[in-house]
Amino acid sequence: MYDLIGRPYRLGADGTDPDGAIDCIHLVYTALDRFGIATPAFDPSWYDAPPRKILKAIHDWGRRVPHPLYDGDVVLLPHKNYAFGTVWQDGILYITASLQAATWHPLTAFPALRCYRSNCSPTSAS
Repeated sequence: MYDLIGRPYRLGADGTDPDGAIDCIHLVYTALDRFGIATPAFDPSWYDAPPRKILKAIHDWGRRVPHPLYDGDVVLLPHKNYAFGTVWQDGILYITASLQAATWHPLTAFPALRCYRSNCSPTSAS
């Protein structure tokens, strides 16, 4: 995961371009893949979709939990509509707007977050 920190942000980028640019959706998908957690099929329409459609896809993938606890929990961060991050090593791996790059901060740095846990995650117990 350390190789993801510092990657530049670019909307729609999946991390395979020479500069390693990535967006928040692909950052989370990459992390979940490394954790061995299944993800829904990527849908490019999510970029322009209303929040309701995105939330439905997340609800179909996992269940809402009160607190982010386990590596691979997905969090929704406050942004225009939503931005995504994932729990890793007692923190959140996400794209920071100020740096326009992937970064990590401890869980304690975030206020209450909407959080989801995969229904098929090895850590899916509450």
